[in-house]
Amino acid sequence: MGVEYSDGSAGEASLADDLRLLARAFACRWRLMVLIVLLFVLGGLAFVWLSPKAYTSGVSIFIDPRERGLVNLGVAPTGLGSSSQGADGALVDSQMAILTSRSVLGALVERQHLDQDPGFTAVASGPIADLRALVATALYGPGQGRAADVPPFERALARLQKAVEVKRVDNTYVLDISVTTGEPTRSADLANALAAIYLSDGQTVIDDSARESAASLEARLAELGRTTEEAERAVADYRRQNGLMGADGVPLAERQVNELSSQLVSASVAAEAARTALETLRGGVGTSASDTANQLRVQIGQARAEESVLADTYGPRYPRLVRAAEQRKALERALDAELARLLAKAEADERTATRQEAALKQRLAAAQEDLSRTNAASVKLKELEQVARQNRDIFDSFATKAKQAREQVSLPTTTARIISPARPVLKPSAPRAPVVLAASAFLGCVAGFGTAWLLYLLSGPPRRRRAPPAPSLPKRHLAAAE
Repeated sequence: MGVEYSDGSAGEASLADDLRLLARAFACRWRLMVLIVLLFVLGGLAFVWLSPKAYTSGVSIFIDPRERGLVNLGVAPTGLGSSSQGADGALVDSQMAILTSRSVLGALVERQHLDQDPGFTAVASGPIADLRALVATALYGPGQGRAADVPPFERALARLQKAVEVKRVDNTYVLDISVTTGEPTRSADLANALAAIYLSDGQTVIDDSARESAASLEARLAELGRTTEEAERAVADYRRQNGLMGADGVPLAERQVNELSSQLVSASVAAEAARTALETLRGGVGTSASDTANQLRVQIGQARAEESVLADTYGPRYPRLVRAAEQRKALERALDAELARLLAKAEADERTATRQEAALKQRLAAAQEDLSRTNAASVKLKELEQVARQNRDIFDSFATKAKQAREQVSLPTTTARIISPARPVLKPSAPRAPVVLAASAFLGCVAGFGTAWLLYLLSGPPRRRRAPPAPSLPKRHLAAAE
């Protein structure tokens, strides 16, 4: 804007001229500005004095990200998991959502009987409430329900949701739970109760999970028990049907083959010995094998010697010589009979050993055929045994897990704990006197400066009152006075 200088010239105003103009506008009405600021500050003081006080108490909870599985169950994981930066922060944020969930806050309403507390169930009335009702009707239509029609539990829950605030302390695993009410003791009690409900519900969830896991495992365990029993019964039946029953893990067919092989070796040795003895007897070499034959040979020799002596001395009709010859012939006949008996016995032994050897060979051949069939059946048996062993291992594993799940119930496995309980505070959290007074002073300054500038624009600077002129005295009076 243009200004007019003292010499009467006009031109464009500079920044210094504008500042001098503002200074003249504010300086001429500084009393009014101070008055307006004082009025606003007094209004702020009255607001702080008359407004209902709110007290905020907080409790701090530490959520331990480390796993704390007292029993290695392998079904329900414990802890908060991990990422490249440690425990997953998203899971910590989920704990914040759980703390403000309807289930946790609803449990707090029930335990603290907030649905019977007028501070949480009172229905607002007055001009402001009527204005809010009119606005709601205008926005949502005439079908909008009234606050008085809402059940006390829902009203208390809605007030509690506004009163509870959960914040994460920086990038740590500490959660601050704050509750704001009109009483400091009430705020502290509600904050501590909310933390206790959260911890109790966390342990309850773990216990319920353990019970559900145990029930599921036990149901599966019964089915696995039946499957394992059927598999083991199938192995036993297959062993019995295919002759695979044995001791020390050796099938019967293999044991029989081994035994028959040993018997066949013994029978072969016996048969070979019988054939050798027979051939020896047939060759006339093995007469010394019989004691009776040896004695007869000795007696025959003696009889021949006696007959030769008598023949040299007496004639052939000499009685003693005749008796000696007859005795020799009797001994020779007895020797021939003994040799015949030994030969017959050797032939019988050879035939018996040969037949036994042949029978053992046949039995061994049959046992070897059975063993080959058994070996073929053993492949199927191994498959059945593997299935039974796997079923038994799974059954034992599930039995162990089911027992561990039952043992884990009611064990302290929650990863959260209270590190700082709530205490009643003496200083109210709202209204905040410094903030209200600072805002009042700022608004007072804005209003004061705005009013002063507006008045300056409208009416200019205030006109000063001129002093009345002094009365003139006659000159003679002045001369007399001199």
